[in-house]
Amino acid sequence: MTQTTVDLFVGPTAHRLPESLLHQEGVRRHPPARRGSIARLIESQPPAAIALVDGRYDDVPAVGHRELLDALGAGWQVTGLGSIGALRAAELHSLGMTGYGRVFEHLLATGAPDDEVALLHGPAPDYRPLSEALVDLRALAHHLAHSGVLEDDEATAVIKDLARRWFGDRTVPTFLDTVSVVAGSTAASAARAHLHRLPEIRIKSGDLRDYLTEGSWTRPPTPARSSPHTAEAGPSSTPATTRGA
Repeated sequence: MTQTTVDLFVGPTAHRLPESLLHQEGVRRHPPARRGSIARLIESQPPAAIALVDGRYDDVPAVGHRELLDALGAGWQVTGLGSIGALRAAELHSLGMTGYGRVFEHLLATGAPDDEVALLHGPAPDYRPLSEALVDLRALAHHLAHSGVLEDDEATAVIKDLARRWFGDRTVPTFLDTVSVVAGSTAASAARAHLHRLPEIRIKSGDLRDYLTEGSWTRPPTPARSSPHTAEAGPSSTPATTRGA
């Protein structure tokens, strides 16, 4: 059974995506999910499709596994992508939750920790990111290695250093400082020249863009469906005063 309407739980992953995608016919947009968001939805509406992208935690309980399984049991098509959605899909794909995109593929293949997709962000309605998800910095490091700015072992060392930090400290300036320490100031200057590519390199937002462009909720679900792209290097969110994924 296919669906023509999707309830989309999203925040900073959608930052700067075209409004035409986010407000297209059939998309009902909700703030980042928290514990109970999915339960309240399935109690108030007949089954349709859910796309879980962003969620909150720390200041509030995170969206729960049980409510996602209850949605599946009630006949909803439940897809996870981008951020905490990709995390939950990797955890529940064997129980029927559909995963989508490169972040999901990375988490499923590596079992990376939750903070791989976490970041700090500002308040609604913009949810402007204030830090970068490690999965996106990982993709940036991979891009720099592919472009000859970093050696492969240098890119690995940069990400290893960032992985040890609190997720809120993973910013572009910190990334460049780490490149300078690992590979030298010349490499850091060269890396800075590639930052205009970062919006297209961020795979969290890229997965969401692909999902909305394809109208993927209108297709028959498969538990391990992913985007047609190949993962480059692996995989929100939280207001600045809280945490999330």
